Amino acid sequence: MGLLGKKSIGLFCALAMSTLFSFGAFAHSISGKVRDVGINQEKDKISVTVDSSGDSSGTDGSVYIFEIKPYQNDLSGRTDYLAKGSIGANQKFSFPLHAGPGELRLYSAFVPAVKVGGRYEMIANRRYIENPEIVAENQDPALNPGKKGLRVDPNILDDALSLNIKHAGVDIPTQRFFGNGIDYTYENKTYKINKELIDQLDAEVKRLSDSGVAVTAILLNAWNQTVPELNPLGVTELPKEQAVYYGFNVESEAGFRAVKAMASFLAKRYNGKNGHGKITNWVVGNEINNQYWNYMGDLDVSAYTSKFQRAFRVFYTAMKSVSANDNIMFSIDHYWNMLPEAAPVGKYKGKDILLAFHNYEEAEGYMDYGLALHPYPYPIYSPNFWDDDKTGRVNDTVDSPIVNFKNLHVITDFMSMDSMKNRKGEVRKIFLTEEGFSSIAKGADKSTEQAAAVAYSYFIVDNNPYISAYLMSRQEDNEDETKHGLAFGLSSIVNHQLVPKPAHEVFKWIDNASATEGIADFARAVIGIDSWDQLIPNFRFPGR
Repeated sequence: MGLLGKKSIGLFCALAMSTLFSFGAFAHSISGKVRDVGINQEKDKISVTVDSSGDSSGTDGSVYIFEIKPYQNDLSGRTDYLAKGSIGANQKFSFPLHAGPGELRLYSAFVPAVKVGGRYEMIANRRYIENPEIVAENQDPALNPGKKGLRVDPNILDDALSLNIKHAGVDIPTQRFFGNGIDYTYENKTYKINKELIDQLDAEVKRLSDSGVAVTAILLNAWNQTVPELNPLGVTELPKEQAVYYGFNVESEAGFRAVKAMASFLAKRYNGKNGHGKITNWVVGNEINNQYWNYMGDLDVSAYTSKFQRAFRVFYTAMKSVSANDNIMFSIDHYWNMLPEAAPVGKYKGKDILLAFHNYEEAEGYMDYGLALHPYPYPIYSPNFWDDDKTGRVNDTVDSPIVNFKNLHVITDFMSMDSMKNRKGEVRKIFLTEEGFSSIAKGADKSTEQAAAVAYSYFIVDNNPYISAYLMSRQEDNEDETKHGLAFGLSSIVNHQLVPKPAHEVFKWIDNASATEGIADFARAVIGIDSWDQLIPNFRFPGR
């Protein structure tokens, strides 16, 4: 279902680029552009191509390549250039990948500069290494045994596995990462890792991956008392009703090194080769279009996204340089072309965040990033997403305020535009890493509608080739959510016992070729249709 013609796409992206992203200006007449930053096939050198032009008056006539870290913004006082060459188009530079004993330049960007008097001035914006996956020991394809998945409770994994899930979402509370019990030496510094947390993750990840389940880790950074350099630079902790999680800090050297160490440890620990299990997919942060879940301060969308994508790139580089085909994603909620309605801190349209991230990625170095979407119903308490268009907030255009299962094709149409595809010309990976349907709405029992919503939403996903995974948000009802009239669990908790809802059985069998039609038959009457192809073009049942 194409929404935009080629001319509209070009205009749309050009407007987005001009409004969300702009380069800095340089105070001299030489200008340049960095492109094609990559590690060579021998894995020992980095090559950089630079285009530069202009009047070289006032300079010594040469171009110099400098290494620059995420926390560095200029070349003040620096003379430590890596390479020197001529001003001109298509100038190629090369220097070692190894920066010194135990340290690689994997996480660095590179900028060209000219010498003006006794100082060096940048003539282009930074660009990072674009192929960290080339050095990865693990080149195995990413595991994707199907689409059906669940954000699992580690205390009731037996129930999760009984549902025949193909994907499992696991939260990693990064504020607990550093502690005691495990020593990890990285770049000649030894870090203390919290053994209690790692033991828990080991048990969970290993059991899931040994069962053939693809594990998705969601990295959640609550305020860190143990290693405060992980907290965003220049912000203070907010009350819990204002912010639950925070962005990762790579704007200081200490923060950058701590994030690198954590990302490197996790990537190596869960590479599937050393007995601790395999994490295949990584989501950095949570619903980043709402700072309630990713607080970084009072920032416009461009500045906010710039800070986020530089931290994201550290995780991306760490994971890709260990397991080449891992999927690294960021998440947005269902507020696509409107501001989120809840939370008091910075809020952005999901589409604006996605475009800003994509534009920074294009400018600062290619990443094959993925999108993790949370397509909840609107309003969120009503499981009947099939009538969400009646709210006036859900439609079939690229400017729809809300994107959820009612109009999920809006996202896949958008990501199918040539301008949004990866370098191979492929639609980037799209995971639904959190969605759910409440079995209670304004105090009324909606368990039948919840079960119907599970069936219908899964059929939509199974029939959309661009959605890789579908992870239900709750294995069982969450106490804090039920206090607010929301019951997303596939089961209830009654007298400390797990009590399955009708949705539990539907979810268990919905992707089984021999059972799916029968288990979902009741839903047609609930939704008000005679056959599924009335709603889903070219419909087929899962597995058929």
